[in-house]
Amino acid sequence: MPTTSDLNGAEARTDLAVRCQEVAKSYGLGEELSLQHTLSTLVRRGEERDRFWALTDVTFEVKRGEFFGIVGANGSGKSTLTQLVAGIAMQDRGKIEVWGRLIPLLEVGAGFHPELTGRENVQLLGTILGLSREAIRAEMEAITDFAGIHRYMDTPLKRYSSGMAARLSFATAVCFPADTYVFDEVLAVVDDSFRDQCATALARLNSEGRTIIFMSHDLELVQSVCSTGMWLDRGSIRMRGSIGEVAAAYAGQPA
Repeated sequence: MPTTSDLNGAEARTDLAVRCQEVAKSYGLGEELSLQHTLSTLVRRGEERDRFWALTDVTFEVKRGEFFGIVGANGSGKSTLTQLVAGIAMQDRGKIEVWGRLIPLLEVGAGFHPELTGRENVQLLGTILGLSREAIRAEMEAITDFAGIHRYMDTPLKRYSSGMAARLSFATAVCFPADTYVFDEVLAVVDDSFRDQCATALARLNSEGRTIIFMSHDLELVQSVCSTGMWLDRGSIRMRGSIGEVAAAYAGQPA
């Protein structure tokens, strides 16, 4: 039976932040568009539906304190992998272990409610992460300053632009304490100035010994912030090593 992400770690491996062993994830092709269709599918439970394998036998480790980048084309399995590592989805096969507290930021405004204000959303996310009211309150000013949206913290999120929501999401993630941070294409909608600010913040977290897993289609950005990484290709690991070698190999692939 597959093992889900373990926040404590099943083994005493203090040098590791994340370990994936022979991880595979599939999705059923087609959607259940009606109750009748769903009931028919349940009746035919013994029949195998067509499956798309987003990941197949993915095995790798991320050491504590690594700044680890993931590159690959659309449909290569990058987002599926980050969802599994974050515990948002469950693998079909294999084992995933995560040591320490992990904060995922996998899409703009993820975990935020559009009817709540920016301040209320920060409080909600902090509570979900298990932080005390005092800890959340202590970081509120830093989050507001980092996001640069002081006038809008008491405005409902539905009034925010995508850039403002991205600023608040990123600021909340990096200001709350964690051992490992997972970022999946979260800087695509922000301006260059804030992107540079984020890169500086990530470098600071990493220098403090925090582990960062970073996925982006911006190869130049990945190279500038990451030290190690891997190339995913059609659900499998094509290459793993220094980010310079991985990026060069990925950039040089045939069209």
